[in-house]
Amino acid sequence: MDERKKATTYITVAVAARRSGLTARTVRRYIRRGLVSDKLTENELARLRRIRRLTRLGINLAGVEVILHMRRRIEELQTEVDRLQRLLDSLGMDAL
Repeated sequence: MDERKKATTYITVAVAARRSGLTARTVRRYIRRGLVSDKLTENELARLRRIRRLTRLGINLAGVEVILHMRRRIEELQTEVDRLQRLLDSLGMDAL
């Protein structure tokens, strides 16, 4: 499945619960806490699985929230680094 389709094909709470190994009640709780969007997609399903792994490691939801925020920020920074590298490449400059 391509990335665009992963981000735009919606699934129900029941399907997300079954595919993530969580209960529907737990999925709804994570939606209420803002850990995942209420528009559940394949990308959100991956987030649910990540949350499940973290909580099984003993990390509480506040800690999971911090970890997810840090992960999102790292991805944003990596995107920015890639953009700057392409800019340097287009100018014929090497990275420092």
